[in-house]
Amino acid sequence: MKPFKALIAIVFVALFTSASAEPEADLTHKDIATAIAKGDLEDVKRHIAADPACLNPKDPKARAPLDLAILRNQTEIALVLLKLKADPNRSDSSLRTPLHQAVTRNNAEIILPLIKAGAKPDELDKTGWTPLHHAAAKNQIETTKALLKGGADPMTLSKLGGTPLHEAATGGSAELIAILLKAKVDPSIKSKEGVTALDLAKKYENQPAIDALSK
Repeated sequence: MKPFKALIAIVFVALFTSASAEPEADLTHKDIATAIAKGDLEDVKRHIAADPACLNPKDPKARAPLDLAILRNQTEIALVLLKLKADPNRSDSSLRTPLHQAVTRNNAEIILPLIKAGAKPDELDKTGWTPLHHAAAKNQIETTKALLKGGADPMTLSKLGGTPLHEAATGGSAELIAILLKAKVDPSIKSKEGVTALDLAKKYENQPAIDALSK
C-alpha cells in the first residue's frame, strides 16, 4: 500500500503545481510594467487578475501601474486601471501624483477621468508645485483648461507663495495668461520673494505676458 500512497501523493502534487502555474502560463509578459510598456491591455488585466495587489503597490518605492501607463502615454490602459480602482492619489518618491504625471506628458485627455475617480487636483509635489503650476510653467493650454474644469484651485500657492500665474508669466503665452485671469487668479499677489506675476514677466522679458498683465 505504501508505494500506492506515494504514487497518489506524487500525482496530487503534480496536479496542484500544474493548476497553480496555469494563470502564470497565460501571462504574455514577465511583469505588469512590461505589459504596460508594450501596450498590451489584455495582459495587464491578466496580471491584475493573477495578483490584485500589483494594482496599488504597498512599497512606496515601487512605481504604480497607473503612473506607468500615464508616463508611457498608454491612456487606454490608464482608463482601464482607474475602472479597476487604481489609486488616483498615490504619489511617487517626488510626491508627484498621477495628475502631476499627466502634466509631465501633456496628457489633457486623462485629467478629467483622474479627477472624476477622486484625484485631488491641488496636491503639492516636492518642488512645491501643484499640477496646475506645472501646466502653467510649461504653457500647456489644454491641460490647464482640463485642470480648471476639473476643479483645480488657481489660487493655490506654491511653497514659494506663487500662483500658477507667476509660473505662466515667465514664458507663457497671452492665451494662457488670459485663461488664468479668467479663472480669477489675482495678479496682484506677491510671492514670498515679494514679486508679482507682472514683475516676473518683465524680468524674463515675456512681452505677451507683460501686455496681458498690464491691461
